[in-house]
Amino acid sequence: MDWLDKQAAASASLKLDCSDLSPAERNPQWLQSKAESMFKMGDYKSAVNAYTLAIRMRPNLYSLHLGRSECHLKLHNLHKAIEDSSKALELLVPPVASNANARKEAHKIRGTAFQQLQLYVESLMDFDAALKIGVKDEELKTSADELRKCIERDTGSD
Repeated sequence: MDWLDKQAAASASLKLDCSDLSPAERNPQWLQSKAESMFKMGDYKSAVNAYTLAIRMRPNLYSLHLGRSECHLKLHNLHKAIEDSSKALELLVPPVASNANARKEAHKIRGTAFQQLQLYVESLMDFDAALKIGVKDEELKTSADELRKCIERDTGSD
């Protein structure tokens, strides 16, 4: 609990004061590992706190934004999930084979958040973008097909 208290205090402050953190706790990769562990345990709020602190230290590390977006999606913080996945996509340039999985995941998370907000066209655009990356995902293809049918049905009834 001491570690979580330190993280909460650090994220609450406007300035990043790491003086009371151990050297390991000041390492963004260590924080990311801690956040991933918390995510696996279902402690999404603590994972968000760990990711947030790491992002304050390394704001241009796409994997931190991507991880936090997944936490926000689990917490139904949909606008924050969209914001973080969008930031991850901004950082995943140029689009190359080595970052294809991360780009696909960012589009999938953002598309899912849009879908839960009932923004079906935006959701389908992200799902299609993820599918075009070329990483096979049958579940995503099925979701995109269902959305496409739903949108066509809605626009056909007008």
